[in-house]
Amino acid sequence: MTAEPTGHEPTIAERVDYTRAHLPADQLDAYEQALRAAGRRVADSGDVTALSEVVEQWWWAARLEHHGGEGWQRQKRLIEEGRWQELLGSSGPVDVDAMLRESRP
Repeated sequence: MTAEPTGHEPTIAERVDYTRAHLPADQLDAYEQALRAAGRRVADSGDVTALSEVVEQWWWAARLEHHGGEGWQRQKRLIEEGRWQELLGSSGPVDVDAMLRESRP
C-alpha cells in the first residue's frame, strides 16, 4: 500500500500496515505499545476514539518519516515530544464510525 494521493482514503488497517512498514525500527515498539493501550481502552469502554487517534497520529509520523521534506527535523522533534496538536493542527473530530465501516471487508 502506498500513501500517495490517489483519491482513496486509507482504512484503519491500511494505515496500521503502512505505519509498521515505514516507521524506523527504534519507534516500532512505542507504536505497538500505543496500539495495545488504545485497544485495551476500546475493550474496556467500547469507545474507539483513542484507537483512531493513535492510528492517525502514528500514520502521519510514518508518512513524514517516509517522505521527509523541508522542516522534517522540526516535525520529527514534535512527534518525539508527543506534540501532536502542534504538528497536525486542529482537524476537528474524527468520524470513527465511517473509518470503521471502511476498514471492514
